[in-house]
Amino acid sequence: MTAIREIVRDQIWVKEWPVHFAGMDILTRMTVLRMADGVFLHSPVEIDAATRAAIEALGTVRAIIAPSTVHHLFVASAQAAFPSALTYGIEGLETKRDDLRFDGLIGAEPPPLWAGQLDQITIGNRVMREVDFLHRASRTLILTDLVENFQDETPGTNVFLREFMEVAGMWGHPRPAPELRLFTLHQRAARDALEKLLAWDFDRAIVSHGELLEQDPKAAIREAWSWILA
Repeated sequence: MTAIREIVRDQIWVKEWPVHFAGMDILTRMTVLRMADGVFLHSPVEIDAATRAAIEALGTVRAIIAPSTVHHLFVASAQAAFPSALTYGIEGLETKRDDLRFDGLIGAEPPPLWAGQLDQITIGNRVMREVDFLHRASRTLILTDLVENFQDETPGTNVFLREFMEVAGMWGHPRPAPELRLFTLHQRAARDALEKLLAWDFDRAIVSHGELLEQDPKAAIREAWSWILA
């Protein structure tokens, strides 16, 4: 497994971990944020001993965030590793994962713990819905499946995954997850959320699958969602 790697000096780190989903092996990505009150884990991956030690070296974990109705597989692992941390899940996840403890549910408005540090919006549908964030201090967007960015240099891919992504028009082109494209029927609500997100001031976007968006991320998001934004 890859080690935790720094994206923004002293503020943001990421860690990739393999998952088996829909018959495919794919890497998912956790974002680790050093905030004013401690460390936050966004979309946690499996917390093994090495990962736990690396995170503890950054500070005290205050919050575990399950930002999506499909990004929750390793929340229990994070809770076991950091039992004093508060756990926040997207609204509705509490009914899907009634085995997990949630200290708060999140939607369009940030809770007091990170208000003024992270801005957020909600976008999605009955199948897949996520809360997306702007880390103000580093001008970094933190997404889950709003955009996936599979490129030739993306590690952890295999022939089956690449063939699927090519058929779906997602290889080499930033695109939303298929569940977001296929089931987002309320286009005006989606457009309003996207326009609010694109009005934020950011220089890069961290996505959960594929390469980070580090060159003109706003253009990449507009291209990915052109069918809604047009």
